[in-house]
Amino acid sequence: MKKVLLLIALQFSLFVMVDAQPGRDETLANSYMQEGEFDKAAELFQSLWEKSNYDLKFYTPLYKCLLTLKKYDDLEKVVQREIKKGSGAAQFTVDLGYLYSQIPDPTKAKEQYDKALKDVKPYEIAIRNLANFYEAYRLYDYVIASYEKGGKLIKNESYFSMELANAYMNKGDATNAVKYFLINLETNPQNEQLIKNTVQTNGSEAKLLDQLETQLYGKVQKNTNNEQYIDLLTWVYIQNKDFEGALAQMKAWDKRKGENGQRVLEIARMAQTEGDYDNAIGGYEYVVNKGKENSLYFEGRTELLNCRKEKISKTLNYTQQDLLGLKSDYLAFINDNERNFRTAQSMKDLADLEGFYLHDIDGGIVLCNEIIAMPGVPNKLKNQTKLSLGDFYLITGDVWESTLLYSQVDKDEKDSPLGEEARFRNARLSYYKGDFDWAQTQLEVLKSATSELISNDAINLSVFIIDNLGLDTVATPMQMFARADLLIFQNKDSDGVATLDSISKLFPGHALSDDIEFEKAQLFVKHKEFDKAIPLLDDILKNYKTDLKGDDATFLLAEINEQQLHNKEKAMELYKSIITDYSSSLLVIEARKRYRLLRGDKITE
Repeated sequence: MKKVLLLIALQFSLFVMVDAQPGRDETLANSYMQEGEFDKAAELFQSLWEKSNYDLKFYTPLYKCLLTLKKYDDLEKVVQREIKKGSGAAQFTVDLGYLYSQIPDPTKAKEQYDKALKDVKPYEIAIRNLANFYEAYRLYDYVIASYEKGGKLIKNESYFSMELANAYMNKGDATNAVKYFLINLETNPQNEQLIKNTVQTNGSEAKLLDQLETQLYGKVQKNTNNEQYIDLLTWVYIQNKDFEGALAQMKAWDKRKGENGQRVLEIARMAQTEGDYDNAIGGYEYVVNKGKENSLYFEGRTELLNCRKEKISKTLNYTQQDLLGLKSDYLAFINDNERNFRTAQSMKDLADLEGFYLHDIDGGIVLCNEIIAMPGVPNKLKNQTKLSLGDFYLITGDVWESTLLYSQVDKDEKDSPLGEEARFRNARLSYYKGDFDWAQTQLEVLKSATSELISNDAINLSVFIIDNLGLDTVATPMQMFARADLLIFQNKDSDGVATLDSISKLFPGHALSDDIEFEKAQLFVKHKEFDKAIPLLDDILKNYKTDLKGDDATFLLAEINEQQLHNKEKAMELYKSIITDYSSSLLVIEARKRYRLLRGDKITE
C-alpha cells in the first residue's frame, strides 16, 4: 500500500513540474525581452507558441522579437502559419504587410494592406478591429479607409465620424479632423464637451482651433439660429483670447433671442481677467445700455466702473481727463442708487481713485469712514476699506492711526490673504520708519504667505533690505532711501527726489545707485514724463543690469515702448530679455505673455 501511495505522489509531482515549466519559460522569455535579449526571448516564445497549439498570446511577443532581430524569413513563416488557421485573419494580414514594409518591399506590403481592407466584413466589431490593427502601425490612411468603407457597409456614413476625426487628427490633417468633428456634432450634440476636451489636449491645438474658427464661421453665417455652432465658435474665440470675436457672437445671439446680456457679461469678465480692458468695457457697456429695467443693469454698471478703474491702475496711458471722467461716472452711479450697502463697493473704488490717483486725500477719508459706519456692508469690504483708510492716514502723516487700522484688519482677518496684506503694510511701515530689523522679522513670516502677491512683495522688500544694508556698517543711506520712499508715497514727490539726490551726493557709488535711478524713473512715468524716464532706465540696463532692479527696469522700459512709444519691436526685444536674462524673475510669466501677444501668437493656455 505504501509503495502505491509513493508512486502516486511521484507521478503527481512530475505532473506539477511539467505543468509549471511553461509558466517558468514564459516568465523567463518576458524577462529576456525586457532586457533586450531578443534572440533568447524569441527562442523561448517560439517553443511556447508551438507547444501551446499556436496560442495567440505567444504569437504577439514572438512577432515583436523576430521583427526586432530582422529575421524576416522566420517571421513570415510564423505569420503565414496563423493566416492558414483562418481565425483573426485581418490582424495577421496587416502584420504580414508591415513585415514586408520593413524588408522593405512596399509593393507586397500594400497588397496585404489592401487585401485586409477588401475582405473586411460589414460588422461594426470587424471594422473597428481592422482600424485598430492599422493604427497599431500608424497607418492612418488605412485607418481612415477602414472607417470610410465601414460607414458605407453599415449604411451610415456618419457613424464613425468621431473615429475619422481622431484618425485625421493623428495624421496631422486638421482640416478634415474638424470636418468630421462637426459632422459628429450634428448627430451627437452631447459630444460637444468631448470635442472641446479632445482639441485642448492635442499637440496641434492651435491648428485645430484655426480650422474650427474657419469652418464654424461658415456654418454660422448660413445658420444664424444654430446655438450649438455659435456656442462652439464663441468657445474657440475665448481659447484664442479673441474676446472681440467672442463678444460679437454673444451680442448678436443676445439680440436675436432678446436675452438679458448674461452671456455677454460673462465674456466681459473673462476679457477683464486677461487684461483686455477695451473689449471688457465694450461688453459691460452693452449690458448697461439695455436699460435700467434690465435685471443685470446694476451689476453691469458696477463692473463697468470697476473695469475702467482697473485699466487705469494696470496701464500707463491714462490721462487726467480719464480720471476725472471716471470720478464723475462713479458719483452719478452712487447718487442714482443711493449710498448704501449695494453701492458700498463702488464707493470704496471711488475713495481709492480720489486718494491714490486724484490725490484728494480728505475726500478719500470721508468716503472710507462713511463705508465703515454703513450698516449691511460685508465685513470683508469694511476691512478692505480700512486698509485704504490706513494708507490715506499714512499719506497725511498720521502713522499711529495708520498702524492701528492695519492691526485691526490683521486681527480680524488673521488666516486670510487680507490679513496677510495688513501685516505686509505694517512691515512696510516699519521699513519707512527705518526700523529694518523689525521689518525683516515681519517679512520673514510673510515670505510663506498663502497669497502669491503678498509673498512676492515680502520677498522683494526683504531682499532689498538685505542687499543694501547687510554689508553696510552705515545705515544712514538706507534710512534716507526709506524716508524718500515714504515721501513719494505721501505724494511729496519733490521732497522725495531731493532726498534721493542727497544720497547720491553724500554717498557716491553706493549700492543704492540703481535703486535711486529706478525710483526717479518711476516718478517720471507717474507724471507722464516718459522722455525723462527712458535715459534713467537705459543707464540701469547699461551699468546695473545684473543688480536687483535690472528686471524691473527692463520691464518698465518695455511697457513704455509698448504703450507710449508704440515701438513694438523694441518692446518685444525687452520682454524677451526678461525671459532669457532674468529666468528666475517674478516678471517672467507676464513678460512671456506680452511678448507672445506682440508677436501675434494665439495664446490658449
